[in-house]
Amino acid sequence: MDWDAISAVGEIIGAIAVVFSLLYLAREIRQNTIQLERETKLDQLAALERNSETSSRIREMFIEDGDLAELFLKGSKDLSNLEGTDRFRFDQLLRVIFLGYQTSFIRQKVLESDPHQFQGANPQIDELLKVRGIAQWLESTYVDWRPEFRELVEARMKVVASENSEDE
Repeated sequence: MDWDAISAVGEIIGAIAVVFSLLYLAREIRQNTIQLERETKLDQLAALERNSETSSRIREMFIEDGDLAELFLKGSKDLSNLEGTDRFRFDQLLRVIFLGYQTSFIRQKVLESDPHQFQGANPQIDELLKVRGIAQWLESTYVDWRPEFRELVEARMKVVASENSEDE
């Protein structure tokens, strides 16, 4: 037997096996990447859906409960308009509203599904911050927000304040 020939054939078979292994791994990696991209898109869509559900739930509270809507409007005009139970309910209502924004903000940040990092909600937050009673509430109430959301709200408060000073 010619051991050099057998060795050469063995090397060729080994090289072919390595090429097939690399092609198989490349195919598996490609399929895995496609699957991860799909899962990421599904996570982003689920986050968007949850954000929409949160917003809708808050709107439904006002639609279904006229007294709550009236309380919100009364407290929004001036926090001093509220006492006792009404003040407590207004406080809890604003906590629910801002908690909804915070949850959406954190969800967007974690999933990185908003390339503008939550800028879509900034006008809505700004509109709330422009309202006298809500601004008073923010100044007088400690809210247990996550630090990154607190930074966002404080930044939006500065934007609103600068817009108000330009209007005057």
